[in-house]
Amino acid sequence: MARRALVVTTSRYDDPRLEHLPGANADPVALSEVLSDGAIGGFEVDILKDRTRDEVARGVQRFFSAAAPEDLLLLHLSCHGRKDSRGRLHFAARDTEVDTLEASSVDADFLNDRMEQSASQQIILLLDCCYSGAFVKGMRTRAGEHAIDVAGNLGGRGRFIITSSTSLQYSYEDGERSRDGAKPSVFTAAVVKSLRHGTGDRDGDGRVGAEEFYRDVCDRVTRILPDQTPTLSVNSAIGDVVVAFNPAGPRPSRPAAVEPVAAAAAEPVVVAPSTDYPFDPVKGSGYDIGAVMNHLKEVIDLVSDPRRTKPVRSPFFSEVSGKSGIGYDKQQVDAHILHHLAEPADFEVALNRLLREQRVALIDEGTPVGRRFVNLRERCQLVGWERLIGHVKTGRIVDPRWAVAYTSTHLCVLDATHLLRVPYRELSSLSVSSTSRWDTWSGSNDQAGWGGETEVVTTTVRFGAQEAVFEAFHGKLMRDALNAFVAAMADLRKRHPDWFA
Repeated sequence: MARRALVVTTSRYDDPRLEHLPGANADPVALSEVLSDGAIGGFEVDILKDRTRDEVARGVQRFFSAAAPEDLLLLHLSCHGRKDSRGRLHFAARDTEVDTLEASSVDADFLNDRMEQSASQQIILLLDCCYSGAFVKGMRTRAGEHAIDVAGNLGGRGRFIITSSTSLQYSYEDGERSRDGAKPSVFTAAVVKSLRHGTGDRDGDGRVGAEEFYRDVCDRVTRILPDQTPTLSVNSAIGDVVVAFNPAGPRPSRPAAVEPVAAAAAEPVVVAPSTDYPFDPVKGSGYDIGAVMNHLKEVIDLVSDPRRTKPVRSPFFSEVSGKSGIGYDKQQVDAHILHHLAEPADFEVALNRLLREQRVALIDEGTPVGRRFVNLRERCQLVGWERLIGHVKTGRIVDPRWAVAYTSTHLCVLDATHLLRVPYRELSSLSVSSTSRWDTWSGSNDQAGWGGETEVVTTTVRFGAQEAVFEAFHGKLMRDALNAFVAAMADLRKRHPDWFA
């Protein structure tokens, strides 16, 4: 069984109406490296770069006609895609002319014919071009009145077509949004990264099947370009095709050759979400299945790190929208992730994590922005190695009249004239109380009058004989911030009383 790949790319065009695609120069280099790697693709790779229409057509025909029934063929096509007046898809070559598109380009029907007439039973087609999804709409199956000829002469049974976009979307044009200089396109880069890192191996068996591969590539593309959606079409296929092997996974044996069978008529099918993960699929809601499959390990690694200071909170992944969407049950996924939640390694990590989770503005005194808080540091009367860590934003950054600040050892509460320095081990002695009243207000001009009521909150903070008072906007803001912090620190003290001794 041979594994053969043909990479066809066109980066420059004779017709000035077809923009050059400089990034396509990088496509064959990056792709051929992973495809030819014996630990990943194991393909024999040929490249056709910036060729004429006739050269591309002859190369494609030779590629498919030379295949044996047990060979796996992979064709990657990276170029401009154009539609003619009847909506049929054409692939542009170097000498393609827009005015004579049908005569000077490789049309989708030609490519489809070559695939149908190939003896290979396993074909993977990667189309990285505008309107590439239109290819599967015009695709023919091998059944019908020539069913006998198909079984006896054509012999192909498995076709997996992965396109960079739907039939209505652009892949390169519209400002070359998926191209960046001399880098591969977003789609080709996603293909290369998926193969190189083995992230398409969803079930961990060491093999990357075509459907696994598609889901991984699709998620990578849509994360960068949400309005460009790769598609997968499966025609006349029985079982899955092993696209590559996970270089970091177990080393499975190479798949055995399959016996030729007559192909049955089939329409392109929609791939159902995988159920390999221990979560129930739900319709119309839940987490995006591809996002969970691709990034669950990353999230678990994050929450299980005892040195983590970044907050973790639901939602952890993008969510499904629309009645027809299928996602993983959100509560089940959240519970699975939080089961791995690690306790902080020490008090400093715990304090940083707690403040981040409460969306407190953190301060890094070693940065230019952090040094702007020198007045706040002086007002908090920091001593020795004590560091200023964060503060509650009040709309004024430098020397606020009212402030709640957090140091490495103390909670600092300041009003216009008073400072309360509360050691964290003595937070239980802090008292926070508030009162509110409603003030009426009104206004008018020569055309109309208006009015309303505003709640005025007064918050009083006491520690021993000291007292600080906040009113109006600051009253509610400081009350809520202090109550949340004191409650969170009380919970932390229950889990780690030694940190408060």
